[in-house]
Amino acid sequence: MATHTKLPRLNTPFLTAVRKSGLLTPDDLIAVLQATNIDFATAEPMQVASLLVRKKLLTKFQAMQLLQGRTQGFVLDQYRILDGIRQDRVGMVFKAEDTHTKRLVSLKVLPTDRANDPTVLEAFMHEVRAAAKVNHPNVARVLDVGYWQGTHFVVSEHVPGVTLDRLVAEKGPLAAHVAAQLVAQVAIGLMHAHACGLIHRDLKPGNIAVLPDRGVKLIDLGLTHMLESPWARVTKRISTKEYAEEIAHIAPEQAWGCEMDGRSDVYSLGSTFYFMLTGEVPFPGLAPEMMSERQIRGIPSPAKLRHGIAPEIDLIVRRMGAKDPHQRYSSAREVVKALQAWLPVSQLQQLGLSQEHATLDAMTATAAPVSQPAAPAKAGGLRGLLRRLIGS
Repeated sequence: MATHTKLPRLNTPFLTAVRKSGLLTPDDLIAVLQATNIDFATAEPMQVASLLVRKKLLTKFQAMQLLQGRTQGFVLDQYRILDGIRQDRVGMVFKAEDTHTKRLVSLKVLPTDRANDPTVLEAFMHEVRAAAKVNHPNVARVLDVGYWQGTHFVVSEHVPGVTLDRLVAEKGPLAAHVAAQLVAQVAIGLMHAHACGLIHRDLKPGNIAVLPDRGVKLIDLGLTHMLESPWARVTKRISTKEYAEEIAHIAPEQAWGCEMDGRSDVYSLGSTFYFMLTGEVPFPGLAPEMMSERQIRGIPSPAKLRHGIAPEIDLIVRRMGAKDPHQRYSSAREVVKALQAWLPVSQLQQLGLSQEHATLDAMTATAAPVSQPAAPAKAGGLRGLLRRLIGS
């Protein structure tokens, strides 16, 4: 049985960092020490770290952080940080384990400067509580919110899918009928969110995940109230490519900090639709040019950039991305109705929609007549194509 009398053998800088992190107990380390021929007192830190990773006592992410001397932030209350997922405009997102339930979750650490503002924090908490009530297959659920040793964080359902930005970057633009089916699913999720009084505010390819079962999940719902207006702080970031990518899909009214509603999410989803079809953002360039351009005109025609896109899909994208909110679809439900030809009949019946095709008047009041919507792809065809795209 391991005892603490052997602790002096563990007092190397790396093992001291491991113990300070709270990830492993001294008894955990001594058990490994007893089962290996490695002399922990003289072994290279990388050798010890590799052993702990092989024994599944540490993740690669944890080991690399510890090797760099970082010992804080691995444990937040009952949650054990396993890996870094991404950095976005709200905060760092980590893959974590709920040590009580052993469930994998996504944990977002909120920015200290924003979380320390009582007004901002109160509004954020109100929105998170509302988001926790949204229970829909196309929306990642909010599970918990916490505060631990000066750190505010939000816990959400972990989504094991690839986000659309990565999918398009790796595999190229999607087939038009596949993109339409995915956008329709996101719009259905938005319908439920908007019905709860929530606006996403940061809808973009990086916040839409394609699941292994070929469904989609909208992530970060209710977690964007911490966002500042893009022009709130004029910093050097305004002229960086990274910042331009962060705000590439926001609506014109959001860009200038004006009042937003569900139509702002419709615009962002239309911008994402354009990206899925073309592999490009509607208004490329750095932030100043990008934000100025979207004040002048709506999202351009994806069919002009990529041949073969059906006229009806082209019209839907352009109406979703109209510069003037009054010229967009009035709600996410209207987007679903416009895309109903690409949804299964069973899903339409669940939504209370009929299998009527969208008329020209429903899409645009000014466009020339177009052909009827293309027939939806069979479920197997969509799954097969996505399977090839994802590489599974």
